[in-house]
Amino acid sequence: MVETKPNEPHGLYARYKRLSRGKRIIIIVFLIWLAQALPKWTAAITASDELSAEIMKVFIKPR
Repeated sequence: MVETKPNEPHGLYARYKRLSRGKRIIIIVFLIWLAQALPKWTAAITASDELSAEIMKVFIKPR
């Protein structure tokens, strides 16, 4: 007979659950910080015409 493992969850959530409590707290704090910072960065980049033009030059070469 072949022994089968019980249905263990796999994927990102299972990896998260296996982390220690301290590492989970650090990840949650980082995700909260990212959720707050991303809109600020987006607004700052798109509000300044010169900065957004410089960034676009990296991706799209002017003719």
